This record gives sequence, structure tokens and C-alpha cells, in this order.
Amino acid sequence: MKLNSLIILGICMIFLTGCWDRIELNDISIVSGLAVDKGKDKKYRLTIELINASQFSTNKGGGDASPAITYSLEGDSVSELLHKMNFGITRRLIFSHTRVLYISEEVAKAGVLEFLDFLDRSGQFRNDFNIMVTKGEMAGEFTKISYPIQKVPALKVHKQTQSLLEEWGGDPNVRLTDFISAITSKGRNPVAAAIKLTGSSEKGRMTENNQKLDVDALVEMDGMAVFQKEKLIGFLSLQDTRNYLWTQKLKNTSLSVPCSKKESKEENKRFNDVRVTETHAKLKVDTVNGRVILKVKINGETRLEATQCFEDLTKIDTYDKFEKETNQYVKEQLTETIEKVQKEYKSDIFGFGEAYNRQHHKEYKKVEAKWDEIFTQAEVQVNVNLHLRRSGVRGKSFLTEVPKE
Repeated sequence: MKLNSLIILGICMIFLTGCWDRIELNDISIVSGLAVDKGKDKKYRLTIELINASQFSTNKGGGDASPAITYSLEGDSVSELLHKMNFGITRRLIFSHTRVLYISEEVAKAGVLEFLDFLDRSGQFRNDFNIMVTKGEMAGEFTKISYPIQKVPALKVHKQTQSLLEEWGGDPNVRLTDFISAITSKGRNPVAAAIKLTGSSEKGRMTENNQKLDVDALVEMDGMAVFQKEKLIGFLSLQDTRNYLWTQKLKNTSLSVPCSKKESKEENKRFNDVRVTETHAKLKVDTVNGRVILKVKINGETRLEATQCFEDLTKIDTYDKFEKETNQYVKEQLTETIEKVQKEYKSDIFGFGEAYNRQHHKEYKKVEAKWDEIFTQAEVQVNVNLHLRRSGVRGKSFLTEVPKE
């Protein structure tokens, strides 16, 4: 019995050893970003962004070298290109920490299915990287723009989108599975974040850009890319992107709600600064007398962060008034964005078709093939119910005590 146990233990020690597939840290390079452009001679031009780990060590051996390195190749397949990168890169590439996939506007308009299939099928990529469509410049340029606080370009952009989403809501927060799910969905088209480059891309590549108070180049969020299945058809502004998120899951945002619509001069307008702290959205599709109605219901909580309005906050009527004005403001903004998408892009990016399919499956199956056309002609009804809970650490504003001229 003991002999059999020793034999089994010996076999386990041979086949279950933990170091047979080891990879030394000195033999790998971490890919933080990928950029896909149209090639000059081939189908694609792929740029990879590698982290220069030596620049983050307390004992730098490389001096003031760049915090990241980029390398580009052209080919007809993203999969093959990634395996060919050692034409110029010395180490084995690791993709599990990739943070951003940049897609040029030109490539996005032609369609993104082919290389997304590789990313979805490969086990090397996690589902936590941002998908972004670049505007104005080649996608590869965005992998080269450094930033003083977060020197690795892709890590800077990734953190930037997280912060924007948490604070204001200008990022659609799309990951690989979200994008693919929208493409294959019955009743939804995909979206992705859009970014632009301001300043000089040539100067932005230099390490000196990290030593300036006013940087020479900066990557900025610029709204959202709208797709019809796998092809880019246009863009929405940052404001429209935030409005889109009302229909999805908006974490936090801030609103500047006009005190009165009577004032026409911009310099004389006054606003309430309202902070939205919690929201819940519900989409519903009904048919009345053969006409499709798209319904959006928004519930949430807000607080008053500041006011320019000369109103007495010790009165409950003032809170009711501000609450109604906020709800009407959000309703108008959201309705305008939905109708804009209906008119300009004719693409259901909100997921009304998915809601219709869940709620009235048999009816939806009858119109599934032409849903985007029906979406375009549907009536929009938005109901907003945001409760104003607090007014900060002050009640009555000192503005009500300022003598009027």
C-alpha cells in the first residue's frame, strides 16, 4: 500500500510540477495599447504600445528614456501581425494588460468584424480594455502622446475614461463583449468612445512634453462613435453621449439648469448647479393604434451644489420648483438626443429593440428585419423623476440677502 502511494506521489511530482511553462519577467514585454489603421500597401497597419518597465523602477538604469515604446507593421491580418512583431521587438509580447484598442475612423467606416473576431477568440486578451475610434489623426499617433502624470499613453487614456464616467458620464463604457453583443443583438447597434488629439502630435511624442506645465499635445474625449452593425456611420457630441447614458446606466453627473427660460441674453442667464448622485432607467416600447411609442423612464436623486437663482431655500416650494425645472431640463435634453439619432443616423443604439423583443416578443418578430426603420419613425416619450434631496451644507443662500440695484 505504501509502495503504491509512493509511486502515485512520484508520478504527480513529474506531471504536476509548477514551472514547466514558466516565463521570466526579463523575457516579456507588456502591451498596453493597440492601434489599427488602414495600411498603405496592405490591409492594416498595426501599432503596438509597450510599457518600458525600467522607467518605473526606483533604480532607473535607462536614464530619461521614454516610458513607452511603439512599433508598427503592415499586413492583412491583425492576428498574424501580432505574431510578427518580433521583427523589431526583442521580447515575447503579453496582451493581458492591454488597456486601449484604438481604431481609426477610416478602418471603422469599412467595418471592424474581422479583427474583433480574433480578439474575441484569443485567450490572451481580457475583457477590460476600452474600444475607441480616433478622429482627425491616424490611430497609431494616439499611442505616442505622453502625459506628465500618467506617462504611458494607453494607461492615461484608460484612467481618463474611468474618471470621466464616474464624475460626469461622457464615456459610453464599452468593452469588447459589449460591442460584439450589440452587433449580434436583435434590436441594438453598437457604440464606442471617440477621442481627438489637440496640439502638435510631433511635439507630443517628445519626452520633453512631460516636463511642461502646458503640454504641447493632449488626447481628449470627444463624444461617441455611432455604428450601424459593424460599420461607423457618425459621431455624437459629449453632451449627447451623457444623454445617451441616461438610458443606460449613468452613475453621476452635473447639470447647469437655467433658472428661467425668459432670459434670452446669454450673459444674463442664471443657473442652478445640480449634482446627480443616483439614476435608474427603464426602456419600454408600446404600440398604440399601429404607431410605435418609445418610452424612457428615469428615476434618481440629486442635490443642489450651487445656485445663481435668487430663491429662498428655506421654503419647500423652492425645492419643488427647482426639482420640476431639473426634470424638465433633462427631459428636453434626452428627447432631443434620441430624436437626433432617429433623424441623422437611423440606428437604434439605445436598445429599444431589445426592450421590445423582451416585452412583446411576438410583435417584435414581425418587424425585426426593419426595426431600425420603425425606430426612426417612432414617437418618443420621456418621463423624468429626479428628486432634489439636499442643498449642501447651507440652507438659505446669501444671494437672497444681497441688495438689488
